[in-house]
Amino acid sequence: MSTYNAIEPTVIDEDLLRKAVNDQAAPEIADVARREGIDPSDVTCLRLDYKNILKIDNLWMFENLTKLQLDNNIIEQIEKINFLKNLQWLDLSFNNITKIEGLEGLTRLTDLTLYNNRITKLENLDDLVNLNVLSLGNNQLSVLENVNYLSKFESLRVLNLSGNSICKHANYRHYILAHIRGLRYLDYRLVDDESVGAAKEQYIDDIIAQEEEDKVAAARREQDRRDAEQAALYDNSHIPGLDVLFPTLFSEDPDFARFSALITPDPFHDLRDEYGAKVGVVVNELRHFVLKRAAEKGEEYDAFARCLKEAQGKIDAECWAGCKAFNANKKKQISQIQQSNNQSEILSLFQNLRDGVQQLSDTLISHEMTLVEQFEEVLKEFERNYTEMSSSINETAASSFARLRELENEFHERLSEAVLAAVDRFIKGDIAAGAAAAAGEIKKDDKEGGGVLDQVEDELRDIIGDKDVLVNAINSSHDFRLGKFDHQEDTLVTGVARDLETIIQKTHELEVTRNRDRVCEIIAFLDKSSADIDVAEENAY
Repeated sequence: MSTYNAIEPTVIDEDLLRKAVNDQAAPEIADVARREGIDPSDVTCLRLDYKNILKIDNLWMFENLTKLQLDNNIIEQIEKINFLKNLQWLDLSFNNITKIEGLEGLTRLTDLTLYNNRITKLENLDDLVNLNVLSLGNNQLSVLENVNYLSKFESLRVLNLSGNSICKHANYRHYILAHIRGLRYLDYRLVDDESVGAAKEQYIDDIIAQEEEDKVAAARREQDRRDAEQAALYDNSHIPGLDVLFPTLFSEDPDFARFSALITPDPFHDLRDEYGAKVGVVVNELRHFVLKRAAEKGEEYDAFARCLKEAQGKIDAECWAGCKAFNANKKKQISQIQQSNNQSEILSLFQNLRDGVQQLSDTLISHEMTLVEQFEEVLKEFERNYTEMSSSINETAASSFARLRELENEFHERLSEAVLAAVDRFIKGDIAAGAAAAAGEIKKDDKEGGGVLDQVEDELRDIIGDKDVLVNAINSSHDFRLGKFDHQEDTLVTGVARDLETIIQKTHELEVTRNRDRVCEIIAFLDKSSADIDVAEENAY
């Protein structure tokens, strides 16, 4: 057995990481690194090769890592690296890995090396959208068609699969070039246009089918993207699920499901469609209004931020000009002091300098006070406009949901009448058994005899046989739909109020922080200027 294999397997721990970081430190800082240590967040490259590592762990501190070298170890599983969001280069070659996994979220990864492992299938690389180089040579890939999985990676230019059993396939190279577009190198060999043309000609049917699949997949991704954008827009506007509110009034209502079988389809569908059309009008009006106001609130905040930035820029320019002029004058007068032998002139020049510091202090503080006053004025106007827009949303929401509740009350009355009438017909035997059977409510063993109540399922029979139970179910269903409206309105109103409070508080906090920082800058500059004058005075005598 080799000396390397005799080493005890290790797990990545703090001691190993500290030593690795210190060992790879530049010579000019090596001593400092060993003495004081290096902040893991400052490390962008990390070499952990030939360490006999069995398990990956404790890399969470290296959040800015872009290059990670873990080759020539005995790692069996890819794990605990998917939080390294900045990773671009990963080497896991010469290990004992059997499955590609644990790479979720590594969207910036461009170079992945898994050479000389025990991998049997291409999978779980979907998040590596920027993958440019992939090395899977000397593994156990045996199904040539599995390579089709790589066709989705539009940035893939370098691929190495040499040493796998799929390479023994007679049409291996042509198959790869036909199904993975854009390759520049395959198994260390440059891909030429002639080979690509021949491959496409040989697998033209597969290519056409693949292109159709790609179109469908692209359309699906685009639709998913639009859906995600809309969902985010609705969430940010505090109307999540408003576009699907009406269908959920029935699909999520357990009480409605208990008695819905009593209602003959056509009349109920007409009743629900009429209800849905009226609800749709109100919901669409509310949705358009809220989205419009949300956009206007965003524009109002942007205009407010621009106004503050312009005012601050103007004040900053004046302050900088004053500081620059003062420094030039200070330098000039200190030079005169150094060259003068006249005591009274020196005293006068020093007095002028100190007067200049005081004048500059008054000017800078005055400019800052002016900016604070301008901020207060602009903020008042912004708060007034933002509050008005928020109030208009709440008022419209109150009106809209009041209309929805009126529609629900009307629907509830008509639905109650329809259900109770259906029950009467059931009890009187006016409903044909065949209709009930079509609804799936008659038991198979009871179709040939017995009364109508004997021919329905137990739960439905309980509702039909006890009017109080039925009425309670109908009322509970009504309460459920009203509750959905209440929840939707509460989400909107509380969200708008929270936005208003948050934006005002955030704006005040940012201004307080800016003002504090500016005052500190002014004090620091004035202190530095006074210190320079003191040093010049000490040297003058």
